Amino acid sequence: MIIGSCAKFILLLTCLVAILQIIHLILLNHLEIIRSQRTKIFQEPKGESLSPEQQARLIYEKFEDTLDSKHYFDSTGVYRIVNLADTVRPLVFSEPNPDITLVTHCSYNHLSKVIPLAKQWQGLVSVAVYSEVENIALTLWKIASIQVDVKAIKDNVSFSVVTPIPSKDEPVPTLSPFPALDIGNNSDEYFQNYDVIMIYPNNLLRNVARRASHSEFIFTIDVDMVPSENLRQEFLLFATKKGLFRKNRRYDKTVFVIPVFEAKEGVSPPMNKPQLLSLIETGEVRPFYAQICPKCQDLTNYEGWLNEPPGSEMATIFDVLWKDPWEPFYIASNNVPLYDERFKQYGFNRISQVCELHVAGYTFSVMNNGFLVHRGFKTEQNFHIEKDREQESNRLLFRVFKAELKYKYIDSSRRCY
Repeated sequence: MIIGSCAKFILLLTCLVAILQIIHLILLNHLEIIRSQRTKIFQEPKGESLSPEQQARLIYEKFEDTLDSKHYFDSTGVYRIVNLADTVRPLVFSEPNPDITLVTHCSYNHLSKVIPLAKQWQGLVSVAVYSEVENIALTLWKIASIQVDVKAIKDNVSFSVVTPIPSKDEPVPTLSPFPALDIGNNSDEYFQNYDVIMIYPNNLLRNVARRASHSEFIFTIDVDMVPSENLRQEFLLFATKKGLFRKNRRYDKTVFVIPVFEAKEGVSPPMNKPQLLSLIETGEVRPFYAQICPKCQDLTNYEGWLNEPPGSEMATIFDVLWKDPWEPFYIASNNVPLYDERFKQYGFNRISQVCELHVAGYTFSVMNNGFLVHRGFKTEQNFHIEKDREQESNRLLFRVFKAELKYKYIDSSRRCY
């Protein structure tokens, strides 16, 4: 009996040893796999050691994955939207960042205009880029290219892409082979955002770019505008001194108007007020929309603003009660009403939001020092052939929009007229 029990115990120990040896071998194998993976990671060249083309390809491939896996749709189900910012760097804020984001939009053909804009702004920029389905691969490649090549883009600019939802039988565009990098290439700048070959959803793009921003203030402008030097820094100083980041109730419903000018084609935009005054004297710079719609900017009071001596600090100099058809550009809190996304193409897209701010009780305060300059004079010859038809269509929509505001702000005595 004792001998039999010993035999069973030895057999049990033998089995236990065998099992432990198998587990040991499995663990060794697993550790070897981990070690091999770590070695491979550390042996892979760092991003900085890759050529610009290789870096751009890596970013492009991440963009493709993001577009496929992290997109969402607009309220109409017509457009696919993706924020590419987290692909290259995480932007995580537990609360609004005490800063101001420059918000803009463009078609993929105008991406090169973002480069001087980002360099001049020297801060956060959020760009929504529109692309037709057949150009989406090229759009992602262009964004990847400037992310690699331009430090101001890499550090500060977040891109979102808006594209129509492809049909089931529409082939997925790819880049094969990859084109040579063409950073800052302006060869295709003839293409207009409002050209008839596509329906350009400008207000949707403005909202997409704004939603991708994480700062307390936003400054929504067109991509072919240039801010004066130190505009961002001067406004941040103004906002800090006025306690705007502490939610000063005096300015709860105030937007800060920045006067806009336009410079003749080929003229370098002025950077400060003395330069601006000099170019106005020579006729190379004039108020924005001076030829095609002067009344759209008249309430800015250019004469009063130009006669105001440059201040040592940014400040408000006068308030304006909004009247149709004034459509100023302004710095605003990131909680102002969004743009109405029904407006597309040309006409009444920006003014619809300005109109809503007025009805909602906002004050428009004109600032003393900063300004914007549009590259090129605005003339009737600049516009595409369908401009008048689009404007008339949006005019009818604007009437509907204004009627809706009466019910949205039922307690307001203000109207859009």
